Amino acid sequence: MTISPLGKDQTIQNPKNDSASVRQSDKGASFQDVLSGFLDEITELQTKTNDSIENLSAGKVENIHEVMVAMSKAEASFKYMMEARNKLVKTYTEVMREQT
Repeated sequence: MTISPLGKDQTIQNPKNDSASVRQSDKGASFQDVLSGFLDEITELQTKTNDSIENLSAGKVENIHEVMVAMSKAEASFKYMMEARNKLVKTYTEVMREQT
């Protein structure tokens, strides 16, 4: 997942525009799209890891290093996703607590 910097054409500082037109003119991806893409990448890494493990056990791959690297990538991305999830849940509960 790459994070691209904001370009000069992505400013939202025009007070004359209402929020609907600002949303339509915003060229950035929505939070849902970013999260969905991130989850798709994690799923793809885990699928590749499972395929590598199956190929190793079937004798199709002799280099265990490649399998271990794939497993490490999948594990790291899964841990990152879980930490992001935990922070989102924590933030949500804090916001809900403040509203009461």
